[in-house]
Amino acid sequence: MKSFWLLFVLISASSAAVTRWSDCPDLTGIPNFQLARYLGVWYEYANVFEVFQAWSTCGRVQYSDRGVKVGVVNEQINYITQNYGNVTGAARPAAPGDPENKADFIVAFDNIPFQDSESNEGGVPNYRVVATDYDNFAVVYNCKSGYIYNSESLWVLTREQFPDQQLVDDTYSLM
Repeated sequence: MKSFWLLFVLISASSAAVTRWSDCPDLTGIPNFQLARYLGVWYEYANVFEVFQAWSTCGRVQYSDRGVKVGVVNEQINYITQNYGNVTGAARPAAPGDPENKADFIVAFDNIPFQDSESNEGGVPNYRVVATDYDNFAVVYNCKSGYIYNSESLWVLTREQFPDQQLVDDTYSLM
């Protein structure tokens, strides 16, 4: 039985490196989200460790208009092999028709088990834009409740690959 629980904890921990033993904070995406202004290229300035991003650097994401959905292309360079890699998918509103138009999305990638990038259904968001000025920075957050503990994800995105230090400091002060 101990082996089962150890395996369970290890598998659960592999989804994110930042864990929280308390409840997830009550955060939602910003209201009155202006999706058209958010589209385009963003660079990953900082993030908490994610297993699926192991050994990657130079992260970049491209968001494109796909009608009700947003096309997503995540790109990175493997810093060990220097090989380019990408994954494509789609983001959809977690609450279609939300009168507050919150920046709460469900992101799903193509050819990834248990994800359906073609779905139009709402549900529990896994991508929340909690702060952005649309032109310079965005802070994206998610907290997923687990059986034993919760896992948190956080990304700081910038429009410039090498942003001004003042922008970085100002963005960090929001967290």
